[in-house]
Amino acid sequence: METVVKLAIERMSEEIEKLKAQVNEQQRRIALLEKTGNRTLLIEPIPSKKEDELLNNQQVKRILNIGKNSLIKLVRDGVLVAIRMNERTVRFSRAAIMEYIERKQSFKGIS
Repeated sequence: METVVKLAIERMSEEIEKLKAQVNEQQRRIALLEKTGNRTLLIEPIPSKKEDELLNNQQVKRILNIGKNSLIKLVRDGVLVAIRMNERTVRFSRAAIMEYIERKQSFKGIS
């Protein structure tokens, strides 16, 4: 359980650092606009992260701290959705894995 919390905190810290960098870049651009008085300089919108990272079996097993058979059972039971890349390669959505962790934690909180 501690590993899951550490991973979540680490992920959130990374996102915070990215946001800080984006804010600094926007502030720099605003300062440049004010300094030059150039109103035609466009501030590019910051692209949102629409694409999801795909994880392999080893990464998912490490994140969830489970073995191969447990991962297979989760996929077979429909708890996790495996994305088949080809006949032998399977990937998992990081967002789906994180949602599973959140569901599991909220379920434990109820009981």
